Amino acid sequence: MIQKYVREQYGEILEVAKVITKGRAPDYEDLAHEVMVLLLEGNRDKMNLLVKKGAIKWYIIRSMMNQYRSSTSRYDKKYRKQTKFIRKEKKALKEHMTFLAKLDLTDSKKLDEKVLDFITEKLNDVGWFEKNCFDIYYWDMLTLDSMSELTGISRNTLYRAIRDTRNHIQDEIKESRLRR
Repeated sequence: MIQKYVREQYGEILEVAKVITKGRAPDYEDLAHEVMVLLLEGNRDKMNLLVKKGAIKWYIIRSMMNQYRSSTSRYDKKYRKQTKFIRKEKKALKEHMTFLAKLDLTDSKKLDEKVLDFITEKLNDVGWFEKNCFDIYYWDMLTLDSMSELTGISRNTLYRAIRDTRNHIQDEIKESRLRR
């Protein structure tokens, strides 16, 4: 009975979510779908009883409001936490770039730029996956756990790719020192 209600009232549920989220494009769809999952995974007898009584609409509205306004709801954990993390990382990167822009061209900075150019050049020798894992890990300043969480790739796989790339670059540095 609840499945039939959700199927038939899909558009109306979406409209309620639009009102609660003030029409924010991905938010209202995510909220509506999260509440639909909540309805379909919830106690069937209770949901069917609410449908029979005609009180399911009010239950949906209250659930959406609770999900959207709460900082501990499933919706918040699933959708907002990721955006908060990305914003935090972008802010840290922006601060770092501002710091770098304020530095003058000292000898140590010139040496750092040579080293970075060397590393970038040697990254072309490794595979696509390893190169991108290494780039994301070091340039975006992520941890293995956060990378694994964001990409869905096993932490061990990421670790091996980064370790192998780092070892390759270190070997190339040793070889270039021996050639001098």
